Amino acid sequence: MATRKPKNTDDHLVKALNPRDADTKYMGDEPFFALQPDKEGRTLALTRSFTWYNRFYGKKDAKELLCLYLEHHNREVEAKYIRKVHENEMLMTLCWLARMNMRGLELNEHENLTLENEITRLSKLVHKPEVVEKEKDTNKPTIQDYLREKARDAAGELEGAFDEFFTTGKTSTKTVDIVAKLNVTPQHIPLIVDVWKKKQIEFETLNETDDKELKEAYGNLGKIQLRNILKYIEQVLGDLNSYISIKKASKAPRKKKAIPVEKIVSKLKYLKEFKDVTNKLDLTSVHPTKLHGASEAWVYDTAKRKLHHYIADDYSKTFTVKGNTILGFDTATSEIKTLRKPGEQLKEVMGSKPAARKFFKDIKATPTVPTGRFNENLIILKAF
Repeated sequence: MATRKPKNTDDHLVKALNPRDADTKYMGDEPFFALQPDKEGRTLALTRSFTWYNRFYGKKDAKELLCLYLEHHNREVEAKYIRKVHENEMLMTLCWLARMNMRGLELNEHENLTLENEITRLSKLVHKPEVVEKEKDTNKPTIQDYLREKARDAAGELEGAFDEFFTTGKTSTKTVDIVAKLNVTPQHIPLIVDVWKKKQIEFETLNETDDKELKEAYGNLGKIQLRNILKYIEQVLGDLNSYISIKKASKAPRKKKAIPVEKIVSKLKYLKEFKDVTNKLDLTSVHPTKLHGASEAWVYDTAKRKLHHYIADDYSKTFTVKGNTILGFDTATSEIKTLRKPGEQLKEVMGSKPAARKFFKDIKATPTVPTGRFNENLIILKAF
């Protein structure tokens, strides 16, 4: 692994923390970056360091370490403000990042910007600077700047909820509640999704890797804990997708003449009838009007022998048809599976709701997540 010496190494020499915990025998001493990790090894190095701090220290300690970071950089005034902030406001990951900088880590542009935004946010909680009127302000933030700031604030609160879940195994805040409270626009949700996608890849890699060093770095996480963390990340991504659906569905003006359901679903592509002598199939689609407003649906892809099972999410409650797509389904529970014997298997699906769900769950096939888009090969079996 290629490494290089940090700039101004002497400036980063601060005394190592001593947790006085028996687990230091296995976890080692506080991380110290005598050499800088290269681009490929940076994620692993930071992950190990975050794990070390999370094992031995909590939010109260994180707050103090952030203040020490500010004092280390001659920013005593900001440190004074942040010491007045309640420890529950701390995003521990960023506090650890500040501490790692004191221990030799050179922060990249994105890390520096994120850390500075967090310091500004915390300072504003107890200190409201006087507003100075200017005749002309050429650097006045635009509406888009304001909306992006809302998205960054939401991302910060979601990171705090994840820290809480990582430490205690549970969290009291819901993803949709956080983004809704800050009124994040759908077009800025992808900024948050990108962060959580990277987090998902990181923990999926940990779950699948045979790297002993990486396994040792997360030695405090059991298989069940790791599985729960992956489920939590998947739920956050699903909730963010649901939030976009809710916003899109509610985008229409309040005072508007009701559009007939027939017109709403008129652009939805689907197959009305399908006959397959080989597999003994004779299928007739239900009308798409049944799909709009339903909470569960079974759709069969006649070209690929794939069965789609759609379930509405907890926030939308029902599906909304828009153009050639349905919105409002839960990406965590909705699935697609390939059928080996469609002639026999579809008969099971056409039975009672509980029996159909159980049968679909027991199908031994790798599930995939549906997109909601329709085509001329899809036949709507049931919608209710």
